[in-house]
Amino acid sequence: MIRFEKVNKTYLGKKNVEAVRDVSLTINDGEIFGIVGYSGAGKSTLIRLVNQLEKVTSGHIYINDVDITALKGKELRQERQKIGMIFQHFNLLWSKTVLENIAFPLEISHISKKERLAKAKAMAEEVGLADKINVYPSNLSGGQKQRVAIARALILNPDILLCDEATSALDPKTTEDILDLLKRINQKYHITILMITHQMETVQKICHRLAVMADGAVIESDTVENIFADPKKELTKQLIQTVDTGVDVKKMALSLKQKYPDGHLLRVTFEKDNSEKPVFYEVITKLNIPINIVSANIKNTQAGALGVMYIHIEMRQEIAPLIEELQRREVKVEVI
Repeated sequence: MIRFEKVNKTYLGKKNVEAVRDVSLTINDGEIFGIVGYSGAGKSTLIRLVNQLEKVTSGHIYINDVDITALKGKELRQERQKIGMIFQHFNLLWSKTVLENIAFPLEISHISKKERLAKAKAMAEEVGLADKINVYPSNLSGGQKQRVAIARALILNPDILLCDEATSALDPKTTEDILDLLKRINQKYHITILMITHQMETVQKICHRLAVMADGAVIESDTVENIFADPKKELTKQLIQTVDTGVDVKKMALSLKQKYPDGHLLRVTFEKDNSEKPVFYEVITKLNIPINIVSANIKNTQAGALGVMYIHIEMRQEIAPLIEELQRREVKVEVI
């Protein structure tokens, strides 16, 4: 378990910068927890506080009831061995082969060459690189480089894996493959994964819970399912709506409003069992309401399927009975 208690990080200078402000969070053992937000929100600083690459200004971070913020020297180094980390730009050693890169943490831990190479080969196979062990990083694709970085982070059997924008430099297909790998590792080894990203699609696919950060503070935190179905903060809504539709929802709503002055745009969310039933068809058939489907998709989350639909209704008086009927069937409706 990772527990943040009133954590602050301030960079001192001509103008002090509060990178992290009063963060209190708990990440449970074995879960994949996402921290999302725009650039400058404080995400990367927060994750670097976990392994003390950055020092807290105030507050405490507990890892399995050990206050890592109070550790120094040998004690801190020992605790860090329980924490693996992967980065956006891989941070590989270009003069070493895939096998040597994976084995490197064991080398600096003074494990015998025979033992470390044997463990590195097994780990290379685990991440799908058994045929690349003698290849140098310069001859690998981006996805393969990240697999090396993941294997290297796992070689010491850590309890926690920190991922700092681990997929943001990859193309969509490769991102999908890496997320599947991380999900499999989480399930197989019950390793806790703390994932920093600005990609809401990543969080939606792989995380159990998430926190949204802005200006160094956590503004919203809940299960992925709850936040995507019913975001509370305006920033969270903006992040999610872009995932839903691929466009700026505010601009889309304004355009429809100009074309249909009496119309309304609604976000309709179907969770779990409702996402696989003809609920919406039944409702509009029953009420005989003409609607325009602007956007619709179904996404798979750790908790199950989540369906989101944006619909436009031209006549104002039709909104109330539609909302009432959908809510009666446990469908969430938001007027944009």
